[in-house]
Amino acid sequence: MLQRHAGVSKRVLLLLFFYHSLLALVYYVYALSNPSDSKAYFYKASVKYLGDNWLDYYGVSTAFIDFLSFFVVNRLGLNYEGAMALFAWLGYLGFVFFYVLLSEKVRYDPKIWGIPATIILLFLPNLHFWSSSLGKGSVIFLGFGLFFFGLNQPTARWLALLIGGWIIFQVRPHIFYVTLIAVGLGYTFSSAGIKLGYRLVVVVISVFLLNLIYTDVLRLTGLEDDSVLDPFISHRAAELSKATSGIDITNYSIPEKLFAFWFRPLFYDAPGALGIIVSFENLFYLLFFTQLLRPRAWAYLLRSEAIIKTALLTFLGVSVALAQISGNLGLAMRQKSQVMLLMLFVILKYRENVLLARKQLRLRLKALQKTQKQTITQTR
Repeated sequence: MLQRHAGVSKRVLLLLFFYHSLLALVYYVYALSNPSDSKAYFYKASVKYLGDNWLDYYGVSTAFIDFLSFFVVNRLGLNYEGAMALFAWLGYLGFVFFYVLLSEKVRYDPKIWGIPATIILLFLPNLHFWSSSLGKGSVIFLGFGLFFFGLNQPTARWLALLIGGWIIFQVRPHIFYVTLIAVGLGYTFSSAGIKLGYRLVVVVISVFLLNLIYTDVLRLTGLEDDSVLDPFISHRAAELSKATSGIDITNYSIPEKLFAFWFRPLFYDAPGALGIIVSFENLFYLLFFTQLLRPRAWAYLLRSEAIIKTALLTFLGVSVALAQISGNLGLAMRQKSQVMLLMLFVILKYRENVLLARKQLRLRLKALQKTQKQTITQTR
């Protein structure tokens, strides 16, 4: 079915599958000797801590993962390894939908070190590592993949759009609200013929809604995700900074918090071997993000199509919320992997726009030179 989509390669899909499976295995080995929410989810499902009725587990956020875990463990009969494999597959499906989206939207793929940029972005290890286990990461990554896959052709893919949005809501309800606001703003400011007054109304309503849910966004997207190992403990940003991988961000400005969330650890503050590995990826992010420091990039973002603006606004809205509790670098590494691909998609589209503009300029120059030669020949 996916072969019907332009640019989709079976070889890339297979490579993605084996690569994601490898990172899932790495995470499994890592989880055996380190604290992991996956073990807590499996344990709660195994002991049926809310009883035998599956529907009693249904809810949003952590409760939704408990709901899924109960079904996987007690209805499908999977052990811990089987549950990890199933959720890793869900994360892989998220990459599949993002791959189809990139294949459809990026017509002129820029090269990095001679490799298509799309391929590099899809194979960044941190994205796979945190979306390959029993937990929220793999499920919400699938939700975002489905949602933006559907958003690219909403009338034809309305079911994917609805399912993706439902998944995001179930895992992180307030992140879903941020995404809805981003969709409204993205399409309002990308559609011709919409009057200025209407655009201003949309902005005012969006700011009002963001202000209403801001506190709950911080609570539901960050503080409860520190761990489910003890569901009765909540940590604030100052307390998170006391952890092994903690930094004190309580006095940071918003730009400083965003920088820490997006690009740290960065070698000098890497928490262990995993932090060193992630630092290389963060350095790549930092270099990639510098593309947006150019005035031309800002001009492109202002005139870009709706799905680009939506991806940008979703990424920024979620980042501002999650960056407030990014004092725990381990937590930041996990959480940013859910939305980082959205921003990489935006930057990739900008780079494509630059390359296409250069290509068109070269064609115009060649056409002009050809016209001049013909004029000179006729004159002679």
